[in-house]
Amino acid sequence: MKPLLVLVDQLTDWSPFYPTNQVIAIEQYLRDFAETRGYVINLCRDYSYLSTGYYGSLLAEARGGQVFPSVRAIRELNSFEAGQPLPLRYGRQLDTRYKKRDADNQQLAMRIYFGQSDQPELAGVARRIFDTFAFPVLDITLTRHQPGVWTISTVTCCSLDDLDDAGQTQFAEALNTFSHKIWRNRRSGKRFKYDLAILHNPEEALPPSNKGALKAFEKAGKDLGLNVDFITWKDASRIGEYDALFIRETTRVDHHTYQIAQSAENQGLLVIDSPTDIMRCSNKVYLHERLQRFEVDTPKTRLIMGTRPYDLDGLIAELGLPVIVKVPDGSFSIGVEKAKDREQLIECIDRLSQRSAILLLQEFMPTDYDWRIGIMDNQVIYACRYFMAKSHWQIYNHSARSHKSGNADAMSVDKVPKKVIKTALKAAKCMGDGFYGVDLKESGDRAVIIEVNDNPSIDLGVEDLHSGSLLYQQIMGIMLRKLDALNGRN
Repeated sequence: MKPLLVLVDQLTDWSPFYPTNQVIAIEQYLRDFAETRGYVINLCRDYSYLSTGYYGSLLAEARGGQVFPSVRAIRELNSFEAGQPLPLRYGRQLDTRYKKRDADNQQLAMRIYFGQSDQPELAGVARRIFDTFAFPVLDITLTRHQPGVWTISTVTCCSLDDLDDAGQTQFAEALNTFSHKIWRNRRSGKRFKYDLAILHNPEEALPPSNKGALKAFEKAGKDLGLNVDFITWKDASRIGEYDALFIRETTRVDHHTYQIAQSAENQGLLVIDSPTDIMRCSNKVYLHERLQRFEVDTPKTRLIMGTRPYDLDGLIAELGLPVIVKVPDGSFSIGVEKAKDREQLIECIDRLSQRSAILLLQEFMPTDYDWRIGIMDNQVIYACRYFMAKSHWQIYNHSARSHKSGNADAMSVDKVPKKVIKTALKAAKCMGDGFYGVDLKESGDRAVIIEVNDNPSIDLGVEDLHSGSLLYQQIMGIMLRKLDALNGRN
């Protein structure tokens, strides 16, 4: 686990809180810490340009540390101009609070401790402001202009000296939640080697891992010395607290999963799935080009621009009917359709071209099941057969009221045909060394790649049916080895 330092102007500033040798004065930091390899929380009183607070964050970044607040955040605060608008949905939350107050008062004041509001009903608003102004303690004034329309009027940093007894308690609790280091380790009898954040979405309809699998990941990680913490998109500003990020939410490039992955990677975390993997695997056009370049067998595939003239008869002659039409960035079989005849194909191309400039047309290869080979760090970790949904040609049938997905059958890797394993490994290597689910169809003496997915499904009772808890231990073990390598502990 990376070390944590808390910077203060003077050690007496910390006197109301629990003593710890992790708190140091800025003067000592200037003198004794030529290199900083861990996290730094800067609690100096003044963050103005060339102040002790400014230099505390500047030195921490220059010495290799991950510092809060960052120099960029300090600059943004110092250049703040009144009148920055809040998104409408937060304005509506504020309206609810406003109605409970004096209607003649067009302003609301709130204090934010590490992203937590002193008014619990405004937690979402506080988190939104904290995403922009990420400071330990902020006093915020918000102005209402009309229903749903609010702006930020003032943003002021508070020092520890500004806090009364109640404020000191809220500060300590918020810091404990934010850092997970100073007090948590003192309470726990077990020391962890690294901190791992698992990004998930409790509201997601088709998550990559169900609740049982998430618990299994947590247990496996802690057994190996990884302090596992579950986070959501709302915790994006806290990502620098961790050593690694493991994404268990469906990823997309135009999505917070990609943004959080990118932020984590920029801050030096081990990231599974990396933003590069998300970008590469989420677009079937990229995947097609990579597989063609490295001569990996796939169904016959053609790329077309549906809004430009295309040779329909030539496509049908080459690919046959029915034909599969794919939107490049679909997942869980969404954006994948089958056109049975010429008229359906024209309609399908016209409709899906409104979503994407380029479409993939692919020969239809009917099979009872698809292979899914799980590969991480260029090694096979599980094998599974996914059978088609009842009375449907795909694994997922999103239009069905029941039986939305087919059965699954996990098995020992040594029972999988060698051509399937060989083709899957070759395809995964085209993409990188991350965590992939490689989908294949087996037809005669061919094993052809359908997709290479980042963020593959790991559900309790499905992909782990053969290996059980060993699958989760294997995945967490690979992450541990990667963290050791990243931190020079090989």
